[in-house]
Amino acid sequence: MSTDNVLNVLEQSKTKTQNFLAAWKRGVELLGADLFGPGTTESAKSKDQLKPQRALIETVFAQESGGEEQFLAAMVSFFDPEWGEELAARIDCYKSFCGLTFNLDHEQVGILCELLRNYEGWDSP
Repeated sequence: MSTDNVLNVLEQSKTKTQNFLAAWKRGVELLGADLFGPGTTESAKSKDQLKPQRALIETVFAQESGGEEQFLAAMVSFFDPEWGEELAARIDCYKSFCGLTFNLDHEQVGILCELLRNYEGWDSP
């Protein structure tokens, strides 16, 4: 690994939490802030204030378009991988991270890339 790569990783790791939250908020706004909470994208200071709300998501999931279902399943999988897998099983797509991105637009893919790059885990679903 070159020195530049090591420095980039170290620098990036100092802001992982902030970068994840910023990308998470963008995803929440695209999907509908009412599906996440208890906070709002304006008030949330941590990802725990914008947890996916299971009952609401389960109610609307089948009503979403294919791309929205895929994006929602991918987002949920960062919070709770098992639930994300259950949602993905209901979608007509390849059951992989790549498969969940086939019908997404550039902005949605960018959000998922930022989430993946800055993911530090979630304490408790």
